[in-house]
Amino acid sequence: MIRYLLVLALPLTILAALSGCSGGASARGEKLFTSLKCASCHGDKGQGGSAPALAGTSGPVSSPDDMAAAMWSHATRMWQAVDAAKIERPQITAGQAEDLYAYLSGGSSRRNPVGAAARGQQVFEAKLCASCHEQVDTGAPNLAAKAGQFSAFSMVSALWQHGAGMLARMVAQNKQWQVLSTQEMADIIAYLNTTK
Repeated sequence: MIRYLLVLALPLTILAALSGCSGGASARGEKLFTSLKCASCHGDKGQGGSAPALAGTSGPVSSPDDMAAAMWSHATRMWQAVDAAKIERPQITAGQAEDLYAYLSGGSSRRNPVGAAARGQQVFEAKLCASCHEQVDTGAPNLAAKAGQFSAFSMVSALWQHGAGMLARMVAQNKQWQVLSTQEMADIIAYLNTTK
């Protein structure tokens, strides 16, 4: 009987360990979603509320680049809503963005589009990124020093860490916040990861 229980327990232990590994990021993402007060607008499970639904395999977080593009494109509205609700604007790390994605994506296996550096350079210039990040006197960092370190999650982090400053500079220069498609996000990331 003991041998039978041991034989049964071993696969269950392995299964539990594997489930914990894949579910760990999702569980951390769920806690973050609540603690950062995302649920106050996007609903308890990201199903929607006063702000759009996020969760599900066909939602705006069905791939990492989808999430980054959606957050980037709607950042100004998110910040206004956060400020109106008197919620402190969160500072999100790349690791936390990855955890939020694991929670909201619902296990989506949709892949990011393939980015092209040449197109990314064109988008980087057309969307006014180069007007600050490739000029010496703007105060914006030159991103070339971080080539090879960019991902959808680092882009989400940069948005929440430095977006308010970016927006202030754009307003001061009478420029509008730029909207990015998923493909444009993939292309910009490919461009930023080249050694130019």
